[in-house]
Amino acid sequence: MEERRVVNETGLADFFNRVYAQVGLGIGVTGLISYLLGNVFAAQYTAFIRQNNIVFYAMTLLPLILSFVINNKKARTNAGYASIIYLMITASFGFTYASLFLIYPIGNLTAALFTTAVVFITMSVVGRTTKQDLSRAGAIAYTAIWGVILMTLVNLFLLHSSGMQLLMSYAILVIFIILTAWDNQALKRMYLTADASGQASYSLNALAVQGALRLYLDFLNLFLAIVQIFGGSDRN
Repeated sequence: MEERRVVNETGLADFFNRVYAQVGLGIGVTGLISYLLGNVFAAQYTAFIRQNNIVFYAMTLLPLILSFVINNKKARTNAGYASIIYLMITASFGFTYASLFLIYPIGNLTAALFTTAVVFITMSVVGRTTKQDLSRAGAIAYTAIWGVILMTLVNLFLLHSSGMQLLMSYAILVIFIILTAWDNQALKRMYLTADASGQASYSLNALAVQGALRLYLDFLNLFLAIVQIFGGSDRN
């Protein structure tokens, strides 16, 4: 029997508690896997990705594929199914993010993680408490992502400019600061309207998992941008 949604302040607070718990779980899974592969088994990990580049690129694309799966009808109504897909996404990011330990000093990664947590928590509070509609800002930020992706590809294959790369990192940071606030506000709206007429019934826990994925991705992108801004990488 599915748990009923309670559409009031208490129910909303409970929903966000579930969302943030899932976000924390996802970050924990990604962090643990990336730390183990990038530190404890760094030699084996490095040898593996050098000999199996196709696997690394496949793992890089896997979260994109699974993000479509987690938004299908079954994932909206089956919390267990949604949770498995979510954990697969976080684990695959753990595999690819382990490479950061081969590029950046652990001190820089730790500082970036702490900074990301502060920024993420601050913007989450802003998104949940502000009375201003952030939809326009969110739409602009989503549009800006495509411009940043295009410029990043141009720089990667043509310009090879470290200055351009740093500029793109700042742009990504600003974009996902906005998106973190907007996604929190959007989740509040999604919770209140999830069972609107004509839509498939949602499982409350499945809804929390889907909401957590949005915030989890915001956190990862904030972290990656901040790591690149802090610098100190060893490109070898």
